[in-house]
Amino acid sequence: MKGIILLNVGTPAKCTKPAVKRFIGDMLADPLVVDKFQPAFKLIAKNIIAPLSASNSLSKYSLIWRKEEPAISPILYYMQELSKKLENQKDVPVEIAMRYGAPSIESAFYALQKKYRNLTDVIVFPLIPHYAQSSTQTACDEVKRVYSSKQYPFKIKIIEPYYNHPAFINALATGAKPYLTNHFDRLVFSYHSLPTDQVKKAWEKGKEFDYVYQLKETNQLFCNELGIPPNKTLLFYSSQRGSSWLCPFLNKDIADLPKLGWKKIAIIAPGFPVDNLETLFDIDIEARQLFMKAGGEEFVYIPSLNAENYWVDAIWKIISTS
Repeated sequence: MKGIILLNVGTPAKCTKPAVKRFIGDMLADPLVVDKFQPAFKLIAKNIIAPLSASNSLSKYSLIWRKEEPAISPILYYMQELSKKLENQKDVPVEIAMRYGAPSIESAFYALQKKYRNLTDVIVFPLIPHYAQSSTQTACDEVKRVYSSKQYPFKIKIIEPYYNHPAFINALATGAKPYLTNHFDRLVFSYHSLPTDQVKKAWEKGKEFDYVYQLKETNQLFCNELGIPPNKTLLFYSSQRGSSWLCPFLNKDIADLPKLGWKKIAIIAPGFPVDNLETLFDIDIEARQLFMKAGGEEFVYIPSLNAENYWVDAIWKIISTS
């Protein structure tokens, strides 16, 4: 019997300052995220940076937190919905896991074993299409660490980045098409920014580690699928933590577009198959406000793939051909 784990970076457990503080601290204490390997930095991240960042982040999370009972973060909500659909439609046991926070990777392994004692193989599907040391690598490394820490009775297989897989591109195009029926001046692709030195280090290892190459390949294939001229698109980056990060920056430079005559835009974030803080706040709230305040006339946010049936089918095809 095979099982599937849907893997993501993580989310605060609750929309509270202590929960947000813990999530930020855990993430920034990871040396693969910030390239700080000295033990002292972990203490700085948890005891100084996280507390200083928690209030601002909490105010953002409060605007996007889902109001179900109990209240739940969007990324956790959609991952739960996606896992249910994948399990029911494909008749395979599915669990979800986070690199930081809950549910943990270990708990996902345990839950699959509890469902099926004769489990022989576990396929780990990262909900991260492109390689980056601070997301893909750290999440997959943690899966391997947890797996090797015990004598599990099953084998694991981790799906490689699928940024150019036809099923992924088709799912993106299927989801975006209804939002691109009206005239738009530019289609904006938004991705998580990374430190430029981290990008360069990965680029030197080849295309399978080249973040910028991979995201541009996704953009090109997406445009080919929908017949969108590449010169009608723009590329922005979000969530930067310094000036020496990939730019232009979404939370700053998006305001320049109306001045250039591009007053109607659509924006999509292919690097995030599940809606989260970076899509629902950074794009649909903050970038929207900046653009409209600067003279924009129309701002269309294209939602992430979330738990749509065509994404369920795409995941199955990617797994089946990997």
